[in-house]
Amino acid sequence: MNRREYQQMFQVEDSHWWYVALHELIASIVAAESRTEEPLQILDAGCGTGRLCQLLQRFGAVQGCDLAEEALECCRQRGLAGIFKADLNEADFHPAYYDVITSIDTLYHLAIKDESAILEKFHAALKPGGILILNLVAHEFLRSSHDVAVHTRRRYTRREVVTMLQRAGFRVERATYRLGFLFVPIAFYRLLKKRAAAAAIADEVASDVDAPHHFLNRVLLGVSRIENRLLACCDLPLGTSVFAVARKI
Repeated sequence: MNRREYQQMFQVEDSHWWYVALHELIASIVAAESRTEEPLQILDAGCGTGRLCQLLQRFGAVQGCDLAEEALECCRQRGLAGIFKADLNEADFHPAYYDVITSIDTLYHLAIKDESAILEKFHAALKPGGILILNLVAHEFLRSSHDVAVHTRRRYTRREVVTMLQRAGFRVERATYRLGFLFVPIAFYRLLKKRAAAAAIADEVASDVDAPHHFLNRVLLGVSRIENRLLACCDLPLGTSVFAVARKI
């Protein structure tokens, strides 16, 4: 991401509807894995500014890694322990160590050389029966100036994500699109910005990560929470992100 994006994310991540809804969905899945008094070993691979690490601490011992020093500094401001610098292309994780690995909007990044190889690393780092929770941007036709700002290498379909996970040895338990309820307005907004993406200078572009008006933020969060409840029982055929839960067998 452009460097200023980390500070922007840090400022809005606790309250912005997009982050709050996604983090609540992830926490509900991790909570279902926490069925005993034994604390979970959790890794957030590509932890960004650290809000998800904070939220998952109630389920066990949380580690987080990121390549960007700006992100790690934000994590330190949150008082997080267990945070370390790592390039996922080169990182070696403890084998069969983690119960849960989350990788949220990381593998699509320009710095990632081979997401399939990294998924294999995640598989090796999970205990038998452990889960990987993955979120990735969806559909190349939605590429816009936001993707320039956050250094998006590619956008995915659900089928592509499922295939990658299966090839890495996972059993895919959930693979769905997210933000289907808001797909039309988001897609319209992104397509309006598509021309800006083509003409943009990467270091000068800002992302869509900005705090909306508090009333609009509440409305969008409410819609996203309704969708989260729906995702507990069924998958969505359309959305702006792909969300997957895969288990090491």
